[in-house]
Amino acid sequence: MTNPRIGIIGTGNMGRIHARVLASMRLLGGVADLNLDAAKQIANAYGVNAFSDYHLLIKESSLDGVIIATPTSTHASIAEDIAKTHASVKAILIEKPIASTLKDAERVAETLRSKEIAGVVSHSEIYNPIVGRALELIRDGAIGVPRNIIHDRRGFVQPSRIPSLGDVFEDIGVHDFDIMARISQGPAKLYAQCSTESGIFNAGTVLVKFKSGSEHFFHLSRQYAGRARTMDVSGTKGALTLDLFAQIIKVKDLDQEPMAEDRTIRLPERGATIKVYGEPIREVVTDFVKALETGSTPIVGLDDGVAALKIVEAARESAKTSKVIDIDVEPRQ
Repeated sequence: MTNPRIGIIGTGNMGRIHARVLASMRLLGGVADLNLDAAKQIANAYGVNAFSDYHLLIKESSLDGVIIATPTSTHASIAEDIAKTHASVKAILIEKPIASTLKDAERVAETLRSKEIAGVVSHSEIYNPIVGRALELIRDGAIGVPRNIIHDRRGFVQPSRIPSLGDVFEDIGVHDFDIMARISQGPAKLYAQCSTESGIFNAGTVLVKFKSGSEHFFHLSRQYAGRARTMDVSGTKGALTLDLFAQIIKVKDLDQEPMAEDRTIRLPERGATIKVYGEPIREVVTDFVKALETGSTPIVGLDDGVAALKIVEAARESAKTSKVIDIDVEPRQ
């Protein structure tokens, strides 16, 4: 079977990462960027053609699928344009988020479905093997019923890049909002507060309290001098502590001595520490290729992208009005 040909639209930071991954899989068919010189730099590195017009990229490179890695505000319009114009494209991977607004997200999802185009949204943290392993542990009852979950996602983004990325909720919050929906579901109350950079929400906190009893607290920032990606999941029987960078999970039982040393042993035994290696973006692309070739349901599909935007918009409303917002979190698989 011939390998599919996949092109990349947008050669910024994420576009370059996708190009490297696709090239290593021998699937890169070409790149496009309004800045042709930037596109040529990537194209020359991997021996493919560069274009300033994504329509020419698709036509002249005979692409089966495309990855949209352009500024967030353009995701929906480009995806819709391709779906309506190029029957040859069978799958589209959209860098997170699927769109800047819920209205746009719902429209692009409907357009892709109507054209029978497979859609994948790059909530890459869901593809982090350590997150998948933690969700398995939670489903298997390793810590009992989850009660208090702390999501800490902080780093630094140059102020000049912020307008192209959108606010902190859509840019980095979508990762943890999607993870939340795979742990806790149903009616909830949401409260958010935020600080701004050039009028754009750039750092803040979000609290979601579910009617079922679980609580999720999010610390989101793009103005932190360092990098933090952690989760702490406390349940009725124990707790999981995740370092998403180091890809380590520590498991403690509720009756374990607080100062007890963790032992590196196989789960589900007590005091387990698991280290799982993997590159999330490569997992995203692999899932995308599988959906393209077989029509399989992706781990993060169009509905997941839309569901995350619902929480994003609730957080925006709360941050703007200082009010508690009623939400209903749809379960994700």
